[in-house]
Amino acid sequence: MRGAAWWCLVVLLATSFGLCLSEGGPGEAAAAAASTVRDDTSFLAAGVGKTALSFDGRNDYALVREFSGLPTTRITVAAWIKVSRHKSYSRILSHEWIGWGWNLYCDGAGLVRFGIGQNNKDFAAGRIIFKDKWHFVVGRYDGEHIQAFVDGVPGAKTSLPNAIMDDTGYLSIGGAEFDPFPGQLDELRVYDVALSDEEIMASMVRPPRGDEPGLVGYYKMDEAGGEVLRDSTGRGNDAELGKGKRRPLWVQSGAPVSIPCVVEGGSVSIDLAGASSTGKEPTAFLTALPAPELGSLSRASNGQPIETVPVEVLGGLTFAAAPGAAPAGRSRCATFGYRVHDGRTSSAAGVVSVNVMGIGESCDASVSGWVESKSSCWRERTGMEHVRPRATPPAVSVVVPLYNQADLLEETVMTIVNQTFEDWELVIVNDGSTDNGASVAAARGIMARNAAGDFGGSERRIRLVEKQNGGLADARNAGIHAAAGEWIFPLDSDDLIGPDFLERGIAMASGGACNLVIADLKGFGAWEYAWHVPEYSARDLKYSNMFHCSALFHKSLWQAVPRGYPIETLFGYEDWAFWIFAEEMLEGGIRPCYIHEELFRYRIRPDSMHQSLLKNQEYSIASLRMLHPNLFPSELIVSAHDKFLGINSEVWAAGTKEVRAKVPVKVFSTVDDKINKFPWSGPLRTIRGLLLEGTGDLEAAMEEYELAGLLSGPQDWQPRWRLGLVQQRLGLHDHGNATLSALHRDFDGIAHLYRNLASLSEQRVLRGPLHVRAARAAEPAEKDEL
Repeated sequence: MRGAAWWCLVVLLATSFGLCLSEGGPGEAAAAAASTVRDDTSFLAAGVGKTALSFDGRNDYALVREFSGLPTTRITVAAWIKVSRHKSYSRILSHEWIGWGWNLYCDGAGLVRFGIGQNNKDFAAGRIIFKDKWHFVVGRYDGEHIQAFVDGVPGAKTSLPNAIMDDTGYLSIGGAEFDPFPGQLDELRVYDVALSDEEIMASMVRPPRGDEPGLVGYYKMDEAGGEVLRDSTGRGNDAELGKGKRRPLWVQSGAPVSIPCVVEGGSVSIDLAGASSTGKEPTAFLTALPAPELGSLSRASNGQPIETVPVEVLGGLTFAAAPGAAPAGRSRCATFGYRVHDGRTSSAAGVVSVNVMGIGESCDASVSGWVESKSSCWRERTGMEHVRPRATPPAVSVVVPLYNQADLLEETVMTIVNQTFEDWELVIVNDGSTDNGASVAAARGIMARNAAGDFGGSERRIRLVEKQNGGLADARNAGIHAAAGEWIFPLDSDDLIGPDFLERGIAMASGGACNLVIADLKGFGAWEYAWHVPEYSARDLKYSNMFHCSALFHKSLWQAVPRGYPIETLFGYEDWAFWIFAEEMLEGGIRPCYIHEELFRYRIRPDSMHQSLLKNQEYSIASLRMLHPNLFPSELIVSAHDKFLGINSEVWAAGTKEVRAKVPVKVFSTVDDKINKFPWSGPLRTIRGLLLEGTGDLEAAMEEYELAGLLSGPQDWQPRWRLGLVQQRLGLHDHGNATLSALHRDFDGIAHLYRNLASLSEQRVLRGPLHVRAARAAEPAEKDEL
């Protein structure tokens, strides 16, 4: 019987035996899953990969007991694999490995790795794979580097110069009980040369013939049954399958081991490959046609078009790519399905894929980047599903720190809601408010009104972040960390902004003209004043704050500063300290644009944080300068130390014996509170050491300086400087000399600072001679005695 009549008989038989035959597209393979794993005399397989072996992940294996031609100095190992689960050390192909061999394997993290063993030391490189998907995996060693490839794409290299590998003994396939592989394997290849990237890419879409230079083992795995894997190189490196329950099962392969390529308007021959465990060539039935906009099929023997399925196909097919196939944005991977039969039963569905290229495009897979950039079939096969937001991120994230200001929050929020620019989100950060939940209730009330559509009739993006109290800088950092926008606009919960500021700011910054936009300030409330923002000078920024706290800035400024807004400044100026760090650390520095109109309205209240700053401004500036010990002149750093030591320069100048003034209790409590919240801060520990030193508690001060030295890192000289001076003050001259001498070796300017300390500061420290060895042989040794 021939043609459709025979197919009807196949359908009848399949129904009788409980098989599932559908006439759908390539997806019908899933419906026929029950017939894909077979190990009997009637096993049939369709698809370009024909058959593969399925390993149970417990003890299945295949083994070449004495492999002839094992690589010694260069190697490439390749395989098509389909992992059923991720587990540690799932061997694909290996030879001795950890001793002096090699291993291509998968690990529990979902990486395929290639390792070279050198005297029980493992050197490996890897790339990610995904379970239940066919991947072409390659391990390569070129005498200098180990590298893994997945689907033609190279991974990172691991350096291993001049490794020598053992060249006698076995080749293990599937790992056996040592590190068994769970899944399917097809098309295994071993080379004693290092293939180039282009050769690896080309071999993914066109299998080797078997006689290529350097190919010493090649297992097509198309036998469809039996207990031996034949080596197609002719070298006789056949592999024996495990016995009994340790024998892997023959299955139909879904590996796309060959993907033809054709330019639109052209044609290519297609072979509907199949395999039978009887060795007899089965007959193919076409079951699904390609998308007509991509191309059509005809019989190779007589050119007769094929327009309906199912239909029996004797001989091959011709695929003709349609002129103008696949407009931009559409897939150009043509797929069609088929099965094979032997007169008694049918295989599961097989799939053929064809890359359709545009006019002028090449089908040469060896061209660098061809597969990734040109192959639609590769992209469809390797593509993974992701969960991604449908909405695009906002252009601006407005960050509003909130602490005990429930009564003012709504007015501030409404100045954002009423902006003429609408592509924003609002992140309210409750910084551990202590007003019995009033601030949180106010924030949630705003979110409820937003959800109800009270703000312009549509729901805006408003979020609430809750955290323990850490202060303004910490709250801003938390909000920016949660922000999705490209631009950040910090706005305190009692301040206001003009209705068109965001629109004008984003317009000014478009095209990269600037990375910060700021408007002039108008103070209101307890009294009024105005501040017209001065022209920017990067050189003078450290001496004069040139921006207020509410500038619109690109998120890259914050990302350039390792910890964002510094939490160490006292009573305020965290924004000024942040600008200084951003100027230092961001490539190209700060590039401001100005709106010289009073759009930023700064609320003045008698109990505000700003008023506390004004009362303690000298301590705030001192804490800021101590954050930048290598930026400010040493005179200003010493002056900052004096401030926390309680040295009163005016009293000293008057000639009195008492040069110490009382540091306000508020300073002590503020420092203690910050250290309780941020115990890892070295600068805060240094400030506490100064406060303790100023009160005469030198032992406790030394402990703080020692801890600060560990926390601050090697760039901050202040903790060690203070430690050395306190050691001298306690009469520990040898220790002080050692501390300061070591500091001199690490920092320029220490000897000068020590020598001139009496003129730079009113500090009176009893100390002996300081002997400093020169940092370089050409420098004379110094002896300073102050």
